[in-house]
Amino acid sequence: MLKVVNKKDAAEIYITGDIIDDADGAFLQSWDAGDGYQWPAEIKAQLDSVKGKPLTIYINSNGGSVPAGVAMANMIQRHDAPTKAVIDGWCCSIATQIFFAADSRAMPSNAYLMIHKPATIAAGNSDDLLQAAEFLDVIQKGIETTYQKAARPELDAGKIHAMVEHETWLTGAEAAALFDIELLDAVPVLNCAEGKTKLKNTPNNVVINGGTPPNDETAKAENEAAEAAKTQAARVKIALALMKGEMIR
Repeated sequence: MLKVVNKKDAAEIYITGDIIDDADGAFLQSWDAGDGYQWPAEIKAQLDSVKGKPLTIYINSNGGSVPAGVAMANMIQRHDAPTKAVIDGWCCSIATQIFFAADSRAMPSNAYLMIHKPATIAAGNSDDLLQAAEFLDVIQKGIETTYQKAARPELDAGKIHAMVEHETWLTGAEAAALFDIELLDAVPVLNCAEGKTKLKNTPNNVVINGGTPPNDETAKAENEAAEAAKTQAARVKIALALMKGEMIR
């Protein structure tokens, strides 16, 4: 779930986990399996509760559904007070659109930003497959346009396109040198546990699987149970997407 901290003169929202569509979110929520996933209807409810307040959005996400991520980014862009996005661990794929939708952005030097090409699952004849490829190219252009708006002068459209084409990971320091991002001091962070299996060029020094103390058997068991529940929920989400033929990441 999204978590919101509603203070007197400001508010904070935490966007952690995979980004999914509203229909999938409602289904998972009905099975009490929505933890670790974010969807547009949830962020709208949270934003509605903090109208008129300056907002800080903390992000730690692999990304996920393109339309859902774009919708969430547009909601943040429409917020009626100043917004600031901060990357807690890493911000990958479509989650970067949410990050760049804020009025200002910041990340610690040991956090990560990852940009890459959108992907989908397609079936049908050659015309259907060609149409899916053309559609992905259109999506990619829109994503790259968002990066261009926040790029520093030396980072032109061609360089951004090359970075997206090859799945580029940036540390906080590297990202701040290329984009309008405030660089924060390094703080201890834990990155998304399943990233190593889903992403191609993950840096070797990221922290995986929640940092469970090696000798704490209780914490380890709780972590394993949580991961099992999350895996089952992910299987349900993928099955739904396959039935709809709409898995665009």
